[in-house]
Amino acid sequence: MLISKIGREELQKLLDKKGKALAKGGVDHLRFRLRSIFTLAVSEGVVDRNPATSLYTPRECKRSGVKRILTPEQISTVMGVLDIRERLVVQFATYEGMRPGEILALQMGDVDGNSVWVRRRLYKGNIDLPKSRRSERQVALTESTTALLHEWLGLIGQTNPEAWLFPSETLKSPVRRDNIWHRDLLAPLKKVNLEWATFQVMRRTFATNSKKAGVDAHTRSAQMGNTVDVNENEYAVSTFEDRLAAVRKVEATVVSDSAGECSTSEALRDKGNARDFKGRLEDGASALTGAREA
Repeated sequence: MLISKIGREELQKLLDKKGKALAKGGVDHLRFRLRSIFTLAVSEGVVDRNPATSLYTPRECKRSGVKRILTPEQISTVMGVLDIRERLVVQFATYEGMRPGEILALQMGDVDGNSVWVRRRLYKGNIDLPKSRRSERQVALTESTTALLHEWLGLIGQTNPEAWLFPSETLKSPVRRDNIWHRDLLAPLKKVNLEWATFQVMRRTFATNSKKAGVDAHTRSAQMGNTVDVNENEYAVSTFEDRLAAVRKVEATVVSDSAGECSTSEALRDKGNARDFKGRLEDGASALTGAREA
């Protein structure tokens, strides 16, 4: 079908159909992409108008699963069952919040002391530009990642700035995400019942731990290469411990305010009682003086 023949009704039916198989986030992403495609088509004169402008995400989408994150103990377990290359890849995702395509597309020349530069990404086996302008960035490294990175650099012995940091067997291209996941990560993770710890879980773990540590949203999003909105609503997870601390903080505030009001009321009551007592004393003194004069 020609793109000029596609109308809003057909596109909305597509979203309604996808809503039965995808979670709301996936349908939202598809709606955004459809709008972008037709916006480009309008600008190129292929179509006269954008039929995707008024599309909406259906209410009845497939329920998304629980957004899981790794605990510090689980991170330690993961690191304990992996070899150095895979540990470094996991470190980049969990401690620095990098995307797998950004990690695997790193070259020797991207290493810059206690940071690495994201200048490209590996997408479906092809070298491509970073996902967005915000994705092209300097990523700060933790001390543990820096140490592990330099240990890895010593092992691979490469000095060519264009050499891949995580090369495939041919050394001519970087290892693909699916290959390193299925061949080198999944089996060890299954042994410790952590096969659910995907790259997305690792990135979400970084966002959540950063927020818990008090890192502001702008800094988190700059480190991860996404927007503040995406970082807050898609990656950072509110844990039960966070919610428990929140309600206890509310309780402490209410109790403190209530105690303050009670103290004020008691003080006012005491002040009133003292005033009444003083008045009675003055009345008694006046009566005594009158009796003496009589």
